[in-house]
Amino acid sequence: MKETNEERFTKYFCQYSDDLFLYLVRDLGVERETAIDLMEDVWVVFWEKFHDIRDLKDAQIRKWLWKTAYYKVRNHKRRKNYCSEILYPMEEMEGFYADEEEDDFEREILEECIMALRPVEREVINKRREGKSYRDISFGMNKSIQSLECIYSRAVKKLKSMVGNKLTSFW
Repeated sequence: MKETNEERFTKYFCQYSDDLFLYLVRDLGVERETAIDLMEDVWVVFWEKFHDIRDLKDAQIRKWLWKTAYYKVRNHKRRKNYCSEILYPMEEMEGFYADEEEDDFEREILEECIMALRPVEREVINKRREGKSYRDISFGMNKSIQSLECIYSRAVKKLKSMVGNKLTSFW
């Protein structure tokens, strides 16, 4: 009897899941919580593309999984670096301000700009500033991790534009 897609997927999941997690954490240097999120993304993509890749040999499947994980990490780090300059948690930013007046002024501008966002964008931004993972946020908001990443990315672009405009219009 021929294996069903679900049985083959389960076989690959059981066979490669632990090694894939170790690859993300140890070889690519990702934090454990982020690695769990990224690994889930890899398996979702694997399932979505399973009809295209199901005829590959085991070694090719493994290579596909590792390559997908590598690109997920690369994209994650690129987004994280892109967004980090505006969305540092405030306590981490304290050392970067010249004095308290400037600190309060910049905080006010950032908070004012965040309040101008749509409610869903504001909620995602604030939860990410608190250090929550997309996975944790997705449970609370009942949205997929991918949609939250998209919301977050668009909100960051809006914030950069708004903060830049406010600072330049003030001076």
